[in-house]
Amino acid sequence: MDRRKFLRDSSLVAGSLLLTAADAFSQKENAQFMGVLGPIKEKDLGLTLIHEHVMADFIGAAQTGPHRYKIEEVVARALPFLLDVKKAGCKTFVDCTGAYLGRDAKVLKQCAIESGLNIMAATGNYGALEEKFLPPFVYSESAEQLAARSISEWTMVSMGPASVQD
Repeated sequence: MDRRKFLRDSSLVAGSLLLTAADAFSQKENAQFMGVLGPIKEKDLGLTLIHEHVMADFIGAAQTGPHRYKIEEVVARALPFLLDVKKAGCKTFVDCTGAYLGRDAKVLKQCAIESGLNIMAATGNYGALEEKFLPPFVYSESAEQLAARSISEWTMVSMGPASVQD
C-alpha cells in the first residue's frame, strides 16, 4: 500500500470513528474525559488537536527517563507553542506520547497549568521500531498489572503539588 492510499484510508476510518463517537457522546448529557488536571466536560473540549506530542525521546526504553531533561526547561520550550495553538482557538490538546518514549505526567500537568489548555495524555506503550520503546516488564505483566502502572502514575501526579515549582 502506498502512503497516499494509507493516509486516505486512515482518514476515512478516523472520520467514521469520530462521527460514531460524537453520536455516542451526544446521547450522554454528562460525558466527560480525563485530562491531566482532572475531568473535562464534553462541552468544554472545544477545538481539539487529537494527536500531538509535547516531547518525545527516541533513545529507547532502556535509557529514557527524567534524568535526561529538566521539567521546567521542557515546559519553557513547549509553552510558546501551546500558547500559539490556544491563541488560534484550540482548547484541548491530546498528547499521544507513550510511556518510555518521553511521556512525563509532571511535564504535561505543568504545561496544562501554564497554558490554560485542557491536556489529555495517552497511556500505554509504543511498540514500533523493533519494540525498542518497550521495557521488559510489558512482556511478563498482565493487562491488570499494566493498567495499575498507568493508574498509579496519574494518581501520584494528580495528588501531587499544583505546580512542579512547589
